[in-house]
Amino acid sequence: MLSVSLAMVAAIVAGAILGSLTDWLFAGVLFHDRYQTYPEVWRTGAGEAKRIIAAQALALLTSAAFVALAACVGRTTLAGAAKLALAIWLIGPLPMFLANHMFIKIDPRVTASHAIGWLAKLLLIAAAVGLLLG
Repeated sequence: MLSVSLAMVAAIVAGAILGSLTDWLFAGVLFHDRYQTYPEVWRTGAGEAKRIIAAQALALLTSAAFVALAACVGRTTLAGAAKLALAIWLIGPLPMFLANHMFIKIDPRVTASHAIGWLAKLLLIAAAVGLLLG
C-alpha cells in the first residue's frame, strides 16, 4: 500500500499525464481544421515548443491543485472526486469558454471541444484521485 504522500504524488502525476493527453485530443486533434475558420485569433510561428511546455506545466498545476483540494475537502472517493470535478467545471471552465465564445471569434465546435475537454480532464484527474487516494 502506498503512503498517503506517495499516493498524492502518484495521483498528481497520473492526473497531469491524463490531463495532457486529454488536452492533446480535445484541443489539438478534434476539429483541428476548424481553428482556421478565424486564423487571426491564433498565435503561430516561433516559440510553439515553449508554449507547449508551459501548457504542460499548467496541466501539472491543475492536477496538483485538484488533488490537494480533493484531499482537503475529503472528496477522495471516485464518486466524491467526480462530483468535485463537475462542480469545478461548472464554476470555472464552462462559463469561461461560453463567455469567451460570445466575445472572441472562435468556431463553435472548437469552443465545445475545449469545454468538453476540460470536463474530461477534470474527470480523469478525479479518477486518479479516486483510484489512488480513495
